[in-house]
Amino acid sequence: MNDRYRFLCAVLADLGHCGRWVCAVIERTSEYASLLAFLGLFAVNFIFAWIAAVYVTERFFVSDAQRKLNEQHVRWVNSLVVPARS
Repeated sequence: MNDRYRFLCAVLADLGHCGRWVCAVIERTSEYASLLAFLGLFAVNFIFAWIAAVYVTERFFVSDAQRKLNEQHVRWVNSLVVPARS
């Protein structure tokens, strides 16, 4: 595996760790603020992980033939949709 992908995995794992640390610090002052901070950091971490998973899947698990079929399918679907005119 390339070093870039190892770095990406380490950053995603560290985001979760940092989120727990930040929430623990906030929890000392307010439990409710800690919950909101956790939910926000969880959402950010989830979005980054989703983007990384899509990138890795498309890069390593989708063949050129599958990519070509997908592009043809997208063109076919787009040909069925009539653009709206204002």
